[in-house]
Amino acid sequence: MVLEYQSERPSVVRFTSIVRRTLSSFSADRRGAVAVLFAICIVPIMGLVGAAIDYQAAARLHARLQSALDAAAVSASSRATGKTQAQIAADAQAFFAIQFQEPGVPTPILDIQVTNSTLQLTAQINMSTTFLPIVGIPQVPIGSTAKTTWGFTRLRVALALDNTGSMGSSGKMANLKTATLNLLNQLQSNARTDGDVLTAIIPFAKVVNVGNQFRDAAWIEWSDAVVCRGRRSQSCSVDWDGAIQDRDQNFDISNATPTGGSNRFPAVDRDETGGTPTQMQGLTTNWGQLRSTVAQMQPAGNTNQGIGLAWAWQALTPGIPMNAPPQDPNYAYKNVIILISDGVNTESRFYATSAQIDARQRQMCDAIKAAGITIYTIQINTSGDPVQAVMQYCASSAEKFVYMTSAAQLDGTLRDIGGQLTRLRLTN
Repeated sequence: MVLEYQSERPSVVRFTSIVRRTLSSFSADRRGAVAVLFAICIVPIMGLVGAAIDYQAAARLHARLQSALDAAAVSASSRATGKTQAQIAADAQAFFAIQFQEPGVPTPILDIQVTNSTLQLTAQINMSTTFLPIVGIPQVPIGSTAKTTWGFTRLRVALALDNTGSMGSSGKMANLKTATLNLLNQLQSNARTDGDVLTAIIPFAKVVNVGNQFRDAAWIEWSDAVVCRGRRSQSCSVDWDGAIQDRDQNFDISNATPTGGSNRFPAVDRDETGGTPTQMQGLTTNWGQLRSTVAQMQPAGNTNQGIGLAWAWQALTPGIPMNAPPQDPNYAYKNVIILISDGVNTESRFYATSAQIDARQRQMCDAIKAAGITIYTIQINTSGDPVQAVMQYCASSAEKFVYMTSAAQLDGTLRDIGGQLTRLRLTN
């Protein structure tokens, strides 16, 4: 939250200093002519001293006014979530009345301006003077302005969820479903208006599933799919289950828009996947569809965290294939990927050893973080595997990597992350 203020403050320090120097020089001079002149000038000099006193009183009142405006602006804007502009304005007026308590000074009526992300309060007081009326100034105007900018951040979250065969043991898949559904509820309840929070679900194994409806999409490459090779047509609809493998290197660690040739996304036959996961769901506010995607998840196949991360990144990227909605320039945005896996990478399109897959994944994570996306990683280790260094590396900071030895811990962990994301969205 940013607080700004403007003011019309009486300047008395320099003025008072001049008066003091003048009085000092007169009182120190013992020459006769000066004494006569001092006697003549004593009345206006005392008037100037009185004026300085009035301006000092005005400065003190100005400080109290500014402090009350600042406090009211911060208090009202910090409670603005879910309220109308009229309600925010009423809160500001009430907070100001509590803060501004000056004996003999009525509470001024505020000029209140409220937009989607700012609150501006302006007040002016005409202070009655004590000495200045002798020179025709019965009142001194004192004005101040306080402005807060809270700018609710819009949140976009892509969940890369391990759907491999090993997730079928030790209650991992069941707990993953429960925890993810609870996180969706948490994110949905945090959305003030439609579009505040968008979420994507990317189930992954060795491959991902984009859905059979994209069989004719120009961004799919069919050269590795035997049943559909050279036949991008309805004849593929029965045999292809939507499976997509890693892109050609180095597009496999990029979110570059597919334009043709080697940067397209290669389809793969069902019998080569080892298990095609549930069809992914791109960024949406259709919470029912997101819940349905989670409910359909089943464990099968080998682990390739890199492809899950790649498509989570695609889900946050405008344009084909995932077509993330454009960002409204009136809002700030926070893009987040949450990777959940039970550990060791076992197979990708190019490699069959975890060390090789991990090395490639590190490059992927470097690219994602360089794009300004925050990565959380959660390792569910129920089989005594070591802490996965690549998952630690991929997390945006040390505290964003979570290691657990029981799948039952997942629900609390995702709730904590959901709380962090809520605080990110409601503050600057």
